[in-house]
Amino acid sequence: MEELDREDLLILMELQGDGRMSYADISRRTGIPSSTIHDRVKRLVSSGVITKFAALVDEERVGVGYTAIIGVETGARLYRQVAEELCKIDAVVEVYGSTAEFDLMIKVRASSRKELSQHLSEIRVIEGIDDIYVMSILEVFKEEHTLPLRHLIEER
Repeated sequence: MEELDREDLLILMELQGDGRMSYADISRRTGIPSSTIHDRVKRLVSSGVITKFAALVDEERVGVGYTAIIGVETGARLYRQVAEELCKIDAVVEVYGSTAEFDLMIKVRASSRKELSQHLSEIRVIEGIDDIYVMSILEVFKEEHTLPLRHLIEER
């Protein structure tokens, strides 16, 4: 993997803020020529640094504002198989292997407690799940869908 330089990081930071920003606007904000930005974005995409451009959607406004964080205990033998099965469930939006009390941590989005209960029933029957611990989210104070790049830019 190649090292990203300061210009790459500046471009990435701007695109994380607004993925629809034009190269001309990025150029004005960073001082990097727009032709350079074009070439670098193309390289960042082809090298897999940028994995996709996507719209971030307000979950409340589209009706899936009920969120739960779930700790999942698995048998060590079926850990990866359980993770793969959880990834297949649409309502499961994040799946992480963990070194904490739980083997896996997952985030589930639902439209209601009733729908969440249905998803929990679907999760509980997955072979290899020993137990689950459900934590309902009451308020979101911060939820980022970006990476903290500013400190890396300052280092370069």
